[in-house]
Amino acid sequence: MMQVSIGLPFFNNQKTLADAIRSVFAQTLYDWELILVDDGSTDGSLALARSIQDPRVRVVSDGVNRGLSSRLNQIAALARGRYLARLDGDDMMHPERLERQIAALESNPRANMVGTAMYSLDRSDRPRGIQGLAPGDTRPIAVLTRALLCHATITGHTEWFRRNPYDEFRRRSEDRELFIRTFRNLSFLHLAEALYFCREELSVRLDKYLASCHEVRSIFHQYGPELVGRPRTAALCLASWLKGEIYRLCIHLHAEPYLVRRRSTPLAEEQTRVAAETIERIRSTPVPGLPSISPHAAREWVFSSRSDLPIDHRAGQAERGPVT
Repeated sequence: MMQVSIGLPFFNNQKTLADAIRSVFAQTLYDWELILVDDGSTDGSLALARSIQDPRVRVVSDGVNRGLSSRLNQIAALARGRYLARLDGDDMMHPERLERQIAALESNPRANMVGTAMYSLDRSDRPRGIQGLAPGDTRPIAVLTRALLCHATITGHTEWFRRNPYDEFRRRSEDRELFIRTFRNLSFLHLAEALYFCREELSVRLDKYLASCHEVRSIFHQYGPELVGRPRTAALCLASWLKGEIYRLCIHLHAEPYLVRRRSTPLAEEQTRVAAETIERIRSTPVPGLPSISPHAAREWVFSSRSDLPIDHRAGQAERGPVT
């Protein structure tokens, strides 16, 4: 059996998809397949995906926009690997991500999945910080209000994802709902090292943020009474509504970049140097069918970004979540 399948659903990611694919080809682990699933893109993303000339890459497209949850379940059904790794179409993986995560899983055979910390980049690929260094908190109140793991960093047993599908009615909080539904029987590992690069906007789309808050409140209503009781659930719903109003006010005051920056821990100068070299390595990786980025262009990018970039990926060790 193949060791790992990488599932990459994409929707109108023409500007970033090539970097995501390069980060797969840059992996130090070679026994992988890449499943590129188009979710009804209307830009050039599908043509870019189909240009890849490697037998390990499969492109799936039905021309319909079904949503992320549906595509993640589709990927789990299609995967041939023992393990399944997430990757979003506007992100990148550290070259050692798969090797380190699979080593952790194979050293802990009772674990269902492993997540990592991740670097936060803006849309110009200038890093703002690092997220997810702490292991997930499995107290019911924490599981309700905070993600157990940084969702796109997870790699786990393919069969686990098949037995525990995403709720396809959840359009913006599918990972939170999955973790809340399964946490009592979920054994997970956490690597306190950044093995993933996530692009984030400095601006906040208020309509999308409020839609996310509304969906989170529906999850509170669904699971909260059993986990924390009805009074605590009501308090969580009120806090979620107030948070949305605070975001509305901050956007009115043009303060949304401050809200986004608060999500990440700032980076030291040495950390930025290490990350800059990592991204240069990813971008210089050849992919059959994709045009190369010249070494000169990659070095120019590193020089212009060096004062801002992410941390040493060897900063931490694996930490266990509860084994139940």
